[in-house]
Amino acid sequence: MTRTIARSLTRLIVDRDRQPRVPSKMVAIVVPVSNRSELLPEEQISLRHLRHFLGHYDTFYVAPRGLRLELKGFERVDFPTKFFGSMRAYNRMMYLPELYETFEDYKYILVYHLDSLAFSDELLAWCETDVDYIGAPWIPGADCPWVAEPSVGNGGFALMKIEPVLKVLENRYRMEPLNYWKDVASRNLSRFVAPEADAETRTSGGLTRGFREAWRRIQETESNDVLNDVFWSRHASTYLPDFRIPDWTVALRFAFEGSPRHCFDLNGRRLPFGCHAWARYDRQFWEPFLLKP
Repeated sequence: MTRTIARSLTRLIVDRDRQPRVPSKMVAIVVPVSNRSELLPEEQISLRHLRHFLGHYDTFYVAPRGLRLELKGFERVDFPTKFFGSMRAYNRMMYLPELYETFEDYKYILVYHLDSLAFSDELLAWCETDVDYIGAPWIPGADCPWVAEPSVGNGGFALMKIEPVLKVLENRYRMEPLNYWKDVASRNLSRFVAPEADAETRTSGGLTRGFREAWRRIQETESNDVLNDVFWSRHASTYLPDFRIPDWTVALRFAFEGSPRHCFDLNGRRLPFGCHAWARYDRQFWEPFLLKP
């Protein structure tokens, strides 16, 4: 009985919250930033590539509310500070339907972390492939020892189609209503007890201590414990069977991540559209392709 009530209530809330819109534009570029007020040198290089090759697209940066950081020529979108400052916090934001609803006027978003590089303007061509999700593929090798078989793909440089992404999140809550309430609790309690919350959103020390044990238990059962890019790559089709993800060989033309020299060979010794984590994985390989100031 309790499960039935929870499922019915969740469906009422999920169905009520969103009215699908027909997008009027093709694609926007979305740049999540950290909670630092200045960019690192490597981030400046990533930004330089974005401006050079893709600067004529609508570009937004997603920042923690109150952060003193300006990216000229970009439109700013603020989210609560609880979604920044840690991988767990960022991962929670990437499951947030409101993030994607912000860009419902676009058919696609290109998520461009500031450890990515673009090497050309192939963005519209990739949108025309009509995929729902594509990111730099994970390739077995020394850089990714946890990977047994090649698959798509990392979310740091990723193209996502808004409507099916939102449909996946909605269907997930309809099918697993308990996850809806877990997510509501974790997103709201984090403003009191999560370490990434700023001073203005914390309660007094005594109340915070009183919530910490509850917060620990919520984190242990949080529904978003799977990294968001793993979720989109491997689990989204559970909630939307026709969710379209390309083969990893196609995704190699889109982006590289780990083992870029090997990926370069696999891709016919051609650069992809972009890459992710260029300074982390074999920076020396990427040095000849970096734009100079």
